Amino acid sequence: MNKRFFSKLALRNIKSNKQIYLPYIFASIATVSMFYMMVALMGNKFVQTRNASLPPMFALGAVVIGVFSFLFILYTNSFLIKRRKKEIGLYAILGMKKKHISKILTIESLVTSSLSITLGLIVGHLLGELAFLVLNYVLKFGVKMSFPLTLKAVMFTIGLFVLIFLVTLIYNVTQVRFSNPIQLIKGNQTGEREPKSSIFLFILSLLLIGSGYYLSVTIDNPMDAIIYFFLAVLLVIIGTYFLFISGSIFILKAMKKNKKLYYRPSPFISISGMLYRMKQNAVGLANITILATMVIVAVSTTLAIFLGIEGTLDNQFPYENQLTYYTDDHDLEEEIEEIKKETQTIGLEVTGIEMYNYYTLYPILQKDELAIEKIDYSKNDLFNVTLLVEEDYERMTNQSIDLDSNEVLVYEQKINYGYSTIRIGDTTYQIRSKIEDPIKKDENLKKEEKLINSGMIIVVESKEILQSIIDYEVKTLEIEYDSPMEAKISWNTTGTPEQKENYTRKLEDVLSKKDGSYYESKELMRNNLYDMNGGFLFLGMFLGLLFVFGAALITYFKQVSEGYDDREKFQIMQKVGLDKNMIRKTTRLQIIWMFLLPLVVAVIHVAFAFPIIQKLLLVFRVTDTLLVLECFAGVIVGFSIIYGVIYQVTSKIYYSIVK
Repeated sequence: MNKRFFSKLALRNIKSNKQIYLPYIFASIATVSMFYMMVALMGNKFVQTRNASLPPMFALGAVVIGVFSFLFILYTNSFLIKRRKKEIGLYAILGMKKKHISKILTIESLVTSSLSITLGLIVGHLLGELAFLVLNYVLKFGVKMSFPLTLKAVMFTIGLFVLIFLVTLIYNVTQVRFSNPIQLIKGNQTGEREPKSSIFLFILSLLLIGSGYYLSVTIDNPMDAIIYFFLAVLLVIIGTYFLFISGSIFILKAMKKNKKLYYRPSPFISISGMLYRMKQNAVGLANITILATMVIVAVSTTLAIFLGIEGTLDNQFPYENQLTYYTDDHDLEEEIEEIKKETQTIGLEVTGIEMYNYYTLYPILQKDELAIEKIDYSKNDLFNVTLLVEEDYERMTNQSIDLDSNEVLVYEQKINYGYSTIRIGDTTYQIRSKIEDPIKKDENLKKEEKLINSGMIIVVESKEILQSIIDYEVKTLEIEYDSPMEAKISWNTTGTPEQKENYTRKLEDVLSKKDGSYYESKELMRNNLYDMNGGFLFLGMFLGLLFVFGAALITYFKQVSEGYDDREKFQIMQKVGLDKNMIRKTTRLQIIWMFLLPLVVAVIHVAFAFPIIQKLLLVFRVTDTLLVLECFAGVIVGFSIIYGVIYQVTSKIYYSIVK
């Protein structure tokens, strides 16, 4: 046998099995193109210089897509080789040696992988410009960007997918090498024995999923949510696999024991068919469930972050401009006059202003004492106390309080302080009254800070008392550097959005020359947020599209594989008198089971994940719960519609096979 014979035979095999090869090649091309685009965006010079957060973001996306591509191609290849086992077994029975069969599989793999990688790179590059246009729109870029061919990204993509296709080839050749012809011919019937139900596995699945749910609904601190989120996700993923493998079998066996339900033509055929193949089906159903959950979570969260930008800005900037001083050599009244003059030279007016001195302590709360000790600043939940002066508090609240030197006012953020006195250093202060937060903030931001922070705001009588507390801290902690009280000035201006943006840029140039101060503005932060959060949205949509695509392809291959498995059975049933309408009714029950169950479980996962996701979104200053709910509801509805289309298309393929 010459090489030309093997090549012709390999090409003919691909052509004759086009119903399963074409979707496999199409899936491979899509994953190659997506990975290439993500790697190219990661190394794009404009993206690198636009915002420091974008390259790591796209690097994370490239890792996720790379891992997904590896698992996805291996998974779809397993369906493909299963359909080919009978054909390969016939080659062996007809006298073809295993090394010859391996050579045919190698040629087939070279053809499909070369075609997939080449077309994937071409499609990826052609779509790159479109992706950049989308990115440009989402991030509100105002300049023309290019998507040059990146040799490094091309080589990286080729290297990864050569490795992936090599692993699939080794798997396929191994299936031939270590199986006899009879096993290969019957290979597509493996998994037909009734699986054994395991009460231990079923209980374990409930415990794992319940533990993940418990973490989600009980964590209050957003910092803790960051730590435990991935643990909760891992628990739910493992529990989902165990639940489908064990729980579905329990349900089907319970239905089988119900004689009134089971001993009817349609339930008898559908329940029996699903039960005998549930071990294989369960893994596929779990995969679809996890992918569906990932789609909803990835798209919903990034959409909420992007749509919540204006709310985030309002929360973070009660005033449009904010200037913070970190030194003692400042006079707030003089600084305000200078700001007003600079504003007037630009043609705008200051319309609202707030200023105050403050100092932040990180003591340890011990009953009625704020003990100043050395602490670990790496801890997530530090107790902090903001000290204000009476004259600033009166100006901020338009109140007259007239404190004595040994009196203070207290605002509690998260704790419930139950004492009438509070000791700081060597002095005990009487608490005249509890107050509301004097610093102008959005109510949602106050709720957020109560979740994140554990501390107080304390108003003292004078700067001298505030300075004495600072001096005590310096002496107690033996701090070698000065710890001056800080000051903050916040203000609004007149003008259009364009005028305000020009104003903030000019003011930034003036104020940045001053030592010991830091200027922030809503307009400058808006651009940064659209850069960063637009990148999150792009990445979320990109990964969502990938996961939807993966769920669709897994569903397609399952339908094709199960269609061929069921066709012979239904042909036998037709010969013994089962009509086509009954076949269609029976198969519809199986398909509804396969499609509806993953979607329902995914929505339940998302519902229980919502509390911890909401805490994570607080880190991005997204405090609008209604907006987050609307994003999740909209994405669930949208995904359900797409999922329904997948159901219609793949069910028709299944029906056409089993007829």
